[in-house]
Amino acid sequence: MPPDRSLNRRSRFEASLDKSLGPVLLLTFIFFVHFVSRQMAGPLLPAIEEELGLSHFQSGLFVLFMGIGFFLSQLGSAFLAGRWGYRRCILISLWGTAATTAGVGLMSSVWALYAGFLGIGITGGLYVPSGISLITVLVRPQDWGKAMGIHELAPNLALILVPFLATAAVSLVSWRLGYLFMALMLAILGCVYVFLGVDSRQRPSPPDLSSIREIVANPSFWYLGLLLSLAVGVETGVYAMVPLFLVNERGFDLADANQVLGLSRVPGIIMVLLSGWITDRLSPSTSMAIGLGLTGTAVVVLGLGPKAVLVPAVFVQAMASACLFPPILSMASRISSTENRALALSLSLAVAPVIGGGLLPAGIALAGDLGSFGAGLVVAGLVTVSGIVAVFLLDRRTHDKPE
Repeated sequence: MPPDRSLNRRSRFEASLDKSLGPVLLLTFIFFVHFVSRQMAGPLLPAIEEELGLSHFQSGLFVLFMGIGFFLSQLGSAFLAGRWGYRRCILISLWGTAATTAGVGLMSSVWALYAGFLGIGITGGLYVPSGISLITVLVRPQDWGKAMGIHELAPNLALILVPFLATAAVSLVSWRLGYLFMALMLAILGCVYVFLGVDSRQRPSPPDLSSIREIVANPSFWYLGLLLSLAVGVETGVYAMVPLFLVNERGFDLADANQVLGLSRVPGIIMVLLSGWITDRLSPSTSMAIGLGLTGTAVVVLGLGPKAVLVPAVFVQAMASACLFPPILSMASRISSTENRALALSLSLAVAPVIGGGLLPAGIALAGDLGSFGAGLVVAGLVTVSGIVAVFLLDRRTHDKPE
């Protein structure tokens, strides 16, 4: 019987980052393509609204449905990773997201689009616990911060590219072109991963009721879920609403709004690497608290400030929010055993896209329908700053644990 080719590509357990850099970079690129496909909705919302005649709240529901889909996928992703392994889950996520993204690009009914965005959330969400858990298995714990910093380059690069891709799609044909292009990219990347994809001999334990009870009974799990919700909210939830805010309330045209949105994410590439470096040398809670304080304050200024401070506020918010995920993922990796890590991440990540990535932007959009996007942004910023309390509550429970 011929050998299993996937076994030959399985990397050594907890190697140094330099020895695991290839697999980490491949997973980072997969995360990048996934993230682009999920985040195109925000920069395209003004064009979608105009074509379909939607209110701000109706278009904001597209983002909420993606968050709900992501939540549903997390409930089963740890079980699938335990049964099929990380590699198969990543392949299913790539090809499934290719199909649902193509569907969104071809649909015209509003309710069909809601279903399509729900599908993008379900299929795209399968990657996250498997990808992050695979990195923590491949890379030794003392290099987790740097590895997560590299992995977090993906969303930051995606947030730079997406507004320009959206503007190009609208200028060339329509907003639908962007989704069809990403569907093709996802399908091709799935084929590439068939040949180059990595896995680990160590699989997460399939979840059972006792494991779920153990995780849910841990207060650290709830602190982590709250912090992930805030981080997702200020990075992607606010991001999705900035074009609508700038176009409909502050008089920007769509091309200029998307240009500001994209360029503001350029410094995030440096900031996310710096955050990973700081996380490995200082307390992750310190990095997290500073990031929450700065980004929350910037969102408040964005909502209240005059037009002259809008662009600087968008830049500060983008740079600060880019620093949130390396420290929070380092903290997350320490609240559970290796066997239960994928399940703990799945459960904690399940709530974040619904609250931070769905309800928060939908609430800002509703505030826009009621007359003030700015008021919605102010509330979002104040809630973000209050999350510093949860950082230190979580740190109190994790800082004494061994690496």
